[in-house]
Amino acid sequence: MLYAIVGKQSRNELKDEIARTKDKKWYRRLKIIDLSSQGHTVPELSIMFDLSSHTIRMYIKRYNEGDLAVLKPRYGQGRLLLLDWTKNQWLDLMHQPPKDHSKLNSGAMNWTQELLQQYFVHYHELTVSQSTISKAIKRAGVRWRRAKLTVQSPDPLYVVKRQRVEQLKQKALKGTLSSQDAEHPPPESEKKQACFAYFDSTDLHWCPDIGTVYTVEGQQIKVRSPGYQNPWYALFGSLVYPSGEGVYTIHTNKRHQEVETHLQLLIDLDPNAFWFVVLDNASAHTTKKLEPFAQQNQNRLELVFLPTYSPHLNLIEILWRFMRGQVTRNHFFESLAAEAETVVNWLNKLPFSRFCSLMGLDEFQLQFV
Repeated sequence: MLYAIVGKQSRNELKDEIARTKDKKWYRRLKIIDLSSQGHTVPELSIMFDLSSHTIRMYIKRYNEGDLAVLKPRYGQGRLLLLDWTKNQWLDLMHQPPKDHSKLNSGAMNWTQELLQQYFVHYHELTVSQSTISKAIKRAGVRWRRAKLTVQSPDPLYVVKRQRVEQLKQKALKGTLSSQDAEHPPPESEKKQACFAYFDSTDLHWCPDIGTVYTVEGQQIKVRSPGYQNPWYALFGSLVYPSGEGVYTIHTNKRHQEVETHLQLLIDLDPNAFWFVVLDNASAHTTKKLEPFAQQNQNRLELVFLPTYSPHLNLIEILWRFMRGQVTRNHFFESLAAEAETVVNWLNKLPFSRFCSLMGLDEFQLQFV
């Protein structure tokens, strides 16, 4: 009978290779040698691995004659690729609209596989199928994806405002933010430790938000709705950075009066601190009717306005998006009040680690909080 002969040192090498490999063919050959060395016969291994006895014997003989190096499968290189462009080559071409290539005689702004096929014929004298082009693009790591609309902020002070928010944010993270960082700081003798918060509001509609959800294949989840009735509440929130603490209030309107009420609750969290509050340019935030409140509290509060059309700079927007995915999406509440109560309970139970994640922080960074 023919068996694999595996020495003590070779046994360890064999086990290491079995544990390390991800190649199915190579793993099968290794197991054949391993089991053969343990006394399994050629007919048994043939049945076990669904291979002919001749193939099993060939593997064992190869191993006995030359160890693992001889046993390892040798894969061919395959047929040469007609298109072996790199990712950068593809992207460079796709950033040039077809209309710029005169030989294509096309006014198109976007590429199609048909136009790419014509391009290779006219400019590279290469005839390839659309299937070959598709595979080559995919192999290079370029994907067909839906574009996304963006709005560039028209704010002429975009860079200045963004840098100021970032500077205040970094000082808050280090625990060095104080009232002296205000645009109009109080006297040095009245210097205070400062807090930094992101403020915004979002609407809670009775009609549920609709989105993706796990469901049985071939079936679509149907979510109840209130019909033509769609009352709403305004959820005001202030997220303190980097502690993750917050103030959240529910209102029936989004006027300057509600903004004042919310900000008063916020600065009363720590009456001895100076507060920097980052907010967007909504009409209720920029109205002149809010100026008396700001003047009255100028020794305790500074409103730091974001550049226009820059919601991505307000971290509390991430919290709102996460809240909708966790609470209001695809769920119909019996009443708007029940929805508001559920949202508030969710905010109260959200762990500190999650707030850190939403703010892009590692909680171990916050030793001083």
